[in-house]
Amino acid sequence: MKNKTKLFVQITLLTALAAVLTMYPHFPTPTGYVHMGDSIIYIAAAFFGPLAGAVVGGIGHALADLLSGYPMYIPITFVVKALMGFVTAKLLYKKQFTAGRLATAAVVNLVIVTFGYFIPEIFMYGIGSAVSVFVSSPVQWLMSIAVSVILFPAMSKAKKYL
Repeated sequence: MKNKTKLFVQITLLTALAAVLTMYPHFPTPTGYVHMGDSIIYIAAAFFGPLAGAVVGGIGHALADLLSGYPMYIPITFVVKALMGFVTAKLLYKKQFTAGRLATAAVVNLVIVTFGYFIPEIFMYGIGSAVSVFVSSPVQWLMSIAVSVILFPAMSKAKKYL
């Protein structure tokens, strides 16, 4: 029971951290904003597994949309970011950490996030505005990967204490 409670608290804290890093700092784009919150999805997925990755991604980022004034994105964000967390965990969880694995997860996630927002934004804003995701997603992706690369070694060492 103690381990389940501890895991619940850790995932809850990562979910809150994902929401905070999604909201602050963020940089506006024509159809939303760019943020560093995705890095927490990578951390949760790699160190706690598919369910944690999906929960942190889906709930944390949907909560950020709600609190940041983008409620129309909540269902899209929930699905896209939960899928991102789940897929990341399938590629990284309980596997030898390598730059190649992280790069593979990152590229797969770039496709998931870019097209996961591009398709609904066509219907929301029209194709002219929706194409902005092909600029904002790679920028956000680079920021999150950079933060993840910095955090992964520290998390790997700290994992034994978690």
